[in-house]
Amino acid sequence: MILDNISFSKALKLCIQSASRINIKKRVFVYDALNEFLASDIKATRNSPTFTNSAMDGFAFKYSNNKKLKIVKTIYAGDKYDDFEIKDDECVRIMTGARVPKGLDTVIPIEKCIKVTDEYIEIPEIKKGANVRIKGEEFKKEEVLIQKGKHLTPETIAMLVSQGIVNVEIFTKPKIAILSTGNELKEPWEEADEDEVYNINSHSIKMLLKKHNFEADIIGIIPDSLEKTIEFISNLKTKYDVIITSGGISFGDADFLYDAYLKNGLKPFFHGIMVKPGRPTMAGIMDNVFVFALPGNPLSSYINAFTLVIPTLRKMSGAINYYPNFVYAKNRSDFKVNSKKDHTILGKLQKGEWEVYDSYKYGSGMLTPLINSNSLVLLDKGKEIVKKGEILKIIPFNTDFSKNEDIFN
Repeated sequence: MILDNISFSKALKLCIQSASRINIKKRVFVYDALNEFLASDIKATRNSPTFTNSAMDGFAFKYSNNKKLKIVKTIYAGDKYDDFEIKDDECVRIMTGARVPKGLDTVIPIEKCIKVTDEYIEIPEIKKGANVRIKGEEFKKEEVLIQKGKHLTPETIAMLVSQGIVNVEIFTKPKIAILSTGNELKEPWEEADEDEVYNINSHSIKMLLKKHNFEADIIGIIPDSLEKTIEFISNLKTKYDVIITSGGISFGDADFLYDAYLKNGLKPFFHGIMVKPGRPTMAGIMDNVFVFALPGNPLSSYINAFTLVIPTLRKMSGAINYYPNFVYAKNRSDFKVNSKKDHTILGKLQKGEWEVYDSYKYGSGMLTPLINSNSLVLLDKGKEIVKKGEILKIIPFNTDFSKNEDIFN
C-alpha cells in the first residue's frame, strides 16, 4: 500500500527504517578517515595515562602533616628510574608529565609553596592527591573508546593517534546520482532565455551533500518524455546506490518521472507529504537502489534534502547518530500557518530568539528566504497561529547530526 500525503515525521521514519546499511567496509589510514563512519568499536590499546604522572611543575611528596619537606631528587619528564624510598618529611622536585615515584600521592606547584630553597620547601595546606594524574584514570586498556558508527572527527582521530592506532575500518558511503527533470532547464554555464530556468536543484543539493561529507555525481537533465525517462532511470540503477531527482512527480500531464520509476520496479514508501513547502516528495526502493524524488521548486527541494535526505544517507552509511541536533528558542512575533499541514519554516536564530522570515509569506520558488535564514522550525499540523513568546524547537543550518532519536516527533 502506497501512503499518500502522510505527515513529515512519518515520511522521515519510513526513510530511516528502510535505510539498510551498505555493509561494505574498508581499512584506511587515519588521515583518510576524517568525516567517515567507524565500522567497528575501537578499544584502548593501553591505559591513559599510561603511568601516574605530575600535572604541574612542582614538588611531589607523600601526604602528611609535615609542612617542611627536604628536596632529595629532581625528576624530569621522560626520566626512567628504579623505585626508591622517600620519607614522610622528604619530597622530589618534579616536572609536568614526569612519572611520580611509587608511594608519593600529591604534587604542589612551585608557585603555591610558602618558601623554596635548594634544600627544602615549606608548604601550606593542600588537598591529598592534588595535581597527580593516576594511571588509567581517563580510561583503561581494553575499554571501548569510540563506538562503531561514530562520525570520525579531528577529535576522535586525536584519540586514535594517542593509542598508536593509525589504520581503522570504516563503512563506505553510498554512490549517489543527482538529476533534474524539465525541458525548460538549462545548466548554469548555458545561456537561458526568459522562458527557461537554470538547473538550481542539482547543484544546490550536491553542495548540501558535500557540506555533510557525501559525494554525488550530477548526471544531467531528463527530458519530459516517459520513454526517455524510463530508459534513463534503467541505465542509472545499475550504477548507483542512491538516486536523487527533483521535479516531475507531482500530478501534471508532463510529470512522467513517477511512472518511469514504477516501470523500473520502484516500491514507494510514500508519494506526497502533507507539508508546506514540499508536498510533491516521494521515496522508495528500486531493486537495491534508494530513491528520493524531491520537489521541483528550489526552496522546498533544498529543505527536504536537508531534513529527509541527509539523515537517511547517514543511517545508510552506518552512522550511529543521524538526526539533526536542535536548540530551543523563543519566538519573536506572531505568524499564521495552515492548521491542516505540517510546516518547515525558515527564520533567523539570534541570542536565544527566533524570527520567522517575512512573516512566513514567502514562496517555495524563492531563494532569498534560504539565504537570509540560518535555521528552520518543523511544526506539526493543528495550529493556526504561532504566537510570540512560544518556545520552539530550532534546527540550525550549521547543526551537527548527532542525535539518534527522532527529534521531529
